[in-house]
Amino acid sequence: MNRFAALLFAATLLGTATAGAATLKPAATVADGQILLGDLFDGLSGDQAVRPVMMAPAPGRRANLDAPTLSRIAASNGIDWRASGGADRIIVERASVQVGNEVIADGLRQALQQAGIGDGADVLMDNRSLTFFLPAGNDATVRVENLAYDAPRGRVTAEIIAPAQGPEAVRQTVGARVVDMVELPVLSRRMAQGELVGEADITWIRQPRDRMQAGVVVEASEIVGKSLRRAIAPNQAVNARDVREPVVVAKGQAVTILLQTETMSLTASGKALSDGAQGELVRIVNTSSNRVIEAVVAGPNLVAVRPAGQIPTPVSQVSGPSKKAAR
Repeated sequence: MNRFAALLFAATLLGTATAGAATLKPAATVADGQILLGDLFDGLSGDQAVRPVMMAPAPGRRANLDAPTLSRIAASNGIDWRASGGADRIIVERASVQVGNEVIADGLRQALQQAGIGDGADVLMDNRSLTFFLPAGNDATVRVENLAYDAPRGRVTAEIIAPAQGPEAVRQTVGARVVDMVELPVLSRRMAQGELVGEADITWIRQPRDRMQAGVVVEASEIVGKSLRRAIAPNQAVNARDVREPVVVAKGQAVTILLQTETMSLTASGKALSDGAQGELVRIVNTSSNRVIEAVVAGPNLVAVRPAGQIPTPVSQVSGPSKKAAR
């Protein structure tokens, strides 16, 4: 045999040996219910690659195949592979379609509405981490069967089937609490004390009615156009005591003090000792006499004192002669 023929023969032998040796894949994802040899090893013939070796894990689950297991699979199927050490392993994951907890809860909500139960109510799942894993190729949908509602306890149970159409992959009984929900106007941004609330500052949240505190604002009109008594964070229920009419008399501001009767109107100069909204009672110091009095805010820079047995007349109704009071 000449040198060229010897080299060709050696190359042929080397190529045959290389082609016959299999290599372990680093990881695998399977879509069907069986694990094939080709899912585990590279370098196999077509017939070998499609040979099933074991059941696949459930959808969304994993199987960890260690070196001894892989060695047994290779040997029993005539695969030229040897473990290089105990670290040889492969994780096989089953592809899946995930049906999350919110999809399941939404199916219950719709079923309740279709049954005429709890219009606008929400459901709080007993198992709030419940998730279904369906075989790949399915839709992430559910349907509800055998719905049972316990009104006195506010409880609902039902069977959830997934997917909604076609052969069922999952059927499970679930329970939930039915909660009467109410929509509340809240601030869409953090607002500081004294800021005026506009329509653009309002957004809405849903909250269980039984968790509402006394005095919580339920209508946007109760806060729009009002001034905040304190800083309020966004998406937080607003209490009626947290808002007030806009301040029209500010602390330290010069004001006109009005005393009005049916026969006369007297005015004096003063300074506000506290903020006041329209109609609120504030403390005022008379700058002529330094006497501190209480007066009702009647308008911008205007307060009215109360004659005995009278309620101050609103500024819009003030008329008649005016005299400057000396005290």
